Order: sequence, then structure tokens, then C-alpha cells
Amino acid sequence: MPVPRRDVERTAAIVPTGYLLTKRSLALRYVDDENGCREEPHAHVEHAVFYPERATATLVADDREWPLSLGQGLWVPAGTVHSASRSLKSTLAVTFIDTGMASAPLDEVGYVTVGSALRELLQHLELTGMPRAQRLRAQTVCLDLVTRETRPHIELPLPRDERIAPIAASLAHDPADDRSLEEWATLTAHSSRTVARVFKAETGWTFTQWRTRARLALAIRLLEDGIPVGIVARRVGYTSNSAFTAAFRGILQQPPRAYRAGHHR
Repeated sequence: MPVPRRDVERTAAIVPTGYLLTKRSLALRYVDDENGCREEPHAHVEHAVFYPERATATLVADDREWPLSLGQGLWVPAGTVHSASRSLKSTLAVTFIDTGMASAPLDEVGYVTVGSALRELLQHLELTGMPRAQRLRAQTVCLDLVTRETRPHIELPLPRDERIAPIAASLAHDPADDRSLEEWATLTAHSSRTVARVFKAETGWTFTQWRTRARLALAIRLLEDGIPVGIVARRVGYTSNSAFTAAFRGILQQPPRAYRAGHHR
């Protein structure tokens, strides 16, 4: 297990006695924040899973920056030195986990899957009162849902606002559509400023960032089907393999050829 440097503070336990985990949103303030996460390097006596509640985020752990996308989490074992932004704009959440839990998905810092079902259940536990036995059962389910990430993952939030929902639905169906934000705004009879603002508010991403992820979400499915990288690139809207590879690597931290090889060797 990692041991913090002597000059780095090791915070006290934050999970209540007799329970398995506790969830915190880093943009908020809590009465026990002296033991929570902070921007200065520190370590916890408990395991932690960091994940963005929407869009993307970055965490510094084990002397490295770890970019996180929606649906992706970072497992940080107890004693690992890390730092996290507490900005009001932060999308990061952290779930502290008692080290006496039955098993851990990883022995070192690494990516885990934090899907929508797990995020919703953690949010429910944070906001809802319930009997101890019921809460422990729900927490056990949460732990079962934290699994080691074995492949790139993109979770695409679909906005509900009627001003942009049709745009998102069309692009989710055909992300190769290269119409600009201004063209979509004209088509839907809204100003480009409104479309841009609502996309950011609803999804946490700009229009361009959301469309890129829509393209890569489809690309992953096509690569899983064994379709060659060049064909996939054109199918999802890229005019060159290099541009597609750069976008894929920038968000998923590996090139599409490596991903395809991992499924078809």
C-alpha cells in the first residue's frame, strides 16, 4: 500500500464508524472538510474514488495528472499523495471507502468505471435518509459497481432542454454531420449564443466538445465490430486518420489502433 511522504499531511477517517463509504462533491463545503480533499498535497487513511459528476475533470495523484471523463473514475488507495481542486466550478466528486471493505479493484492508482447507475445511487445515498441496514445494503451494491476499467469509455449525456435536444439527438444518430453551431442555431430558430450557453449548462461541455464525444462514442462501437480505423474515421466525420487519432488519443489516452487490437487479436 502506498505510504505518504513524511512532509505530507495524512487526514483522519471520514467514513462514519460502521459504514462502508461516504460521498462528497468537491465544489461543496462540509462540516468535516478538515479531513476532506484539498488543493495541497495530502493523503487519506481510506481508499478514494474520484470521478466527474458531469463533463470532465483532472486529478493529481501519485505525481501524475489523471484526466477523467464522465463515466470514468480514478481509484486512489489509502496513503496515496494527491491534490484536488475545490473550485466552485469543479465537477469532481469523491467517494471515501473504508479500508476494511471485502476487496479493492486495484492495488495502485488507476482508472475504474463509475457509470450512471453508480453515480445516481451515490447521489441518492448522500441526500436521502434511510435505516442503517438499508444503507449498508445500498453501499455494498455501490462497491460491487466500482470495477476496474478494461477499455476506453465514453458516456454521452443527452440534454433535455427542448432548445437543443433535437440537435443532440440528430448528432447522436449521425455525429459525422459537420454543420456548425451557427447553422444549427438557424435551423432551430435560436441564437447561436443561446445554443452555446444551453449546451454548456446541460452537458458541461461546449457544442464542439460534445460532438467530438458523440463521434468517439460511435467510433468505439465500430472499432468493436472490427471495422478498420480509416473507415471508422470517415464514418464519424474525420477527413484524415491523423485528426481522428489525435481526437481519440486526447480523450481516451490511447490510439484507436491499440484499442481495436485489444479486441481483435
